[in-house]
Amino acid sequence: MAWYTPTHHLSDSERAKGLKYLFYDGLCSHAMALLVTGAFLPGMALALGANNFVIGLLASLAPMAQMAQIPAILAVEKIGKRKLLTVIFAVASRLSLVAAALTPLYAPEGSRVFLFTFFMIAFFVGGAFAGCSWNSWMKDIVPAQSMGRYLASRLAAATALGAVLSLIAGFSVDGLTTLIGEASYAYAMIFMGAAMFGLYGARLLTHVPEPQMPKPEAGSNFFRSLMAPIKDHNFRRLLFFSSAWSFTVIMSGAFFTVYMLNRIGIPMSGIIMLAVLSQITNIYFFKVWGAIADRYSNKSVLAVSVPLFIFILLLYPFTTLPERHSLTIPLLIVIHIVGGISTAGFNLCAANIALRLAPHGKATAYLGTNAFFAGLAATIAPIVGGLIGSFFAIKEISIKIFYSADTALPGGAVAIPALNLRGIDFVFCIAALTGLYAWHRLSLIDEAGTVSEAEIRDQVFASVRNTLQRTSGLNMGMRRMTAFPYEMLRRTGKSTRATLYRATHSGRSPTQESSIQSDAKDGPPLP
Repeated sequence: MAWYTPTHHLSDSERAKGLKYLFYDGLCSHAMALLVTGAFLPGMALALGANNFVIGLLASLAPMAQMAQIPAILAVEKIGKRKLLTVIFAVASRLSLVAAALTPLYAPEGSRVFLFTFFMIAFFVGGAFAGCSWNSWMKDIVPAQSMGRYLASRLAAATALGAVLSLIAGFSVDGLTTLIGEASYAYAMIFMGAAMFGLYGARLLTHVPEPQMPKPEAGSNFFRSLMAPIKDHNFRRLLFFSSAWSFTVIMSGAFFTVYMLNRIGIPMSGIIMLAVLSQITNIYFFKVWGAIADRYSNKSVLAVSVPLFIFILLLYPFTTLPERHSLTIPLLIVIHIVGGISTAGFNLCAANIALRLAPHGKATAYLGTNAFFAGLAATIAPIVGGLIGSFFAIKEISIKIFYSADTALPGGAVAIPALNLRGIDFVFCIAALTGLYAWHRLSLIDEAGTVSEAEIRDQVFASVRNTLQRTSGLNMGMRRMTAFPYEMLRRTGKSTRATLYRATHSGRSPTQESSIQSDAKDGPPLP
């Protein structure tokens, strides 16, 4: 039987083996994405001589490529072999990345920017096609009851690997540039490494089995498939939330680094360290949120993580009053810790809630439509943010508190700055407003198991408190700190394999095993 042939019956051992390969593919895919996006993409473009328009275009390619979800849905529905389509488009996408990496080595001087942009468009569009079929495939192979825990372990391990790679790649670019003498060659090596991670991940996917895709309903057609998610009252609420939240995150996130570099004056090494701090927080809270999502619902997690992100948007303007002050760095540390908690929640559960709400047999159209609307909003967001930032560039709102020991001596009054908004500060404030709208749309979504925000906060505090109690000794704390991230990767992978092993060898499916754990007296233990 060919490697891409769907199976009519998926045994426990086949599912466990597939989830193991899928786990390691997550590491490779995350490593590839990290080394291609972020600061590395504009860095490569600048090294090739790109202007600001091209850099802005490259920054918008990833969300813009989600427009390809519509033809991808048609391809998946017509062909029906999701594994074949995922691997083919993933390989094509990552070979385009190889070509982009080789651009500074072999392309003529005047055509480097054009060819690099062309190959990156192919990379992102191919990835969007692969993602459409992959999402539908994953809904049928990952057990629903343990989806939160499994994907949380996958994301935690990938983020731990990403934290190491971001440090290595970030600090090695300068060293390679000095050694080689050409910045574009240094970035080419980073991009080639990313492509190798991606191609190996595509190879791992060939070992993941694909359950037979359900046959379309009689009389259904492509247009009806596209309209079904929009006509679904509850899923339409999710589309509003996904679009508004994607707009909020992308519009504000596009200016975080710019704000710290230009407004606050943080060096790039400092920004990398703050990003790693946020990633470390991600790693722990992926497991916390995953356990809560499985015990209750994804909406319950989002109801707490969404307002946390809105809070950090409102906190950013206080890092400058109007310039850098003594509390700037402590505030940035708080922002990145709280941001790590928040992004772990919505990165995990924003995708999971779509998987949960998509009906069986219709996942391709539902998930593709959700990605399309989120991508459309994310494409518009940086443009709107840039216009807002430009409009308010020379405008300012300032609030000061005056204290005078003697009103008869007005010259002795002390002015204490309370608030100062200018330029990008207005972008963050407007993004907070759109975030509040997204939070409202989230409250309208129906998902089984949803509980109050207060109960979720209690669960989070209890989890953190238990972890602190277990690691209170100085020696234990130091050992855990020095063991990161190898121990985190080892423990995360080990725990995932152990869960699958117990489910498989107990004569129960992973879904049944997770269901039994969920029905235990005290519920599944939080990490």
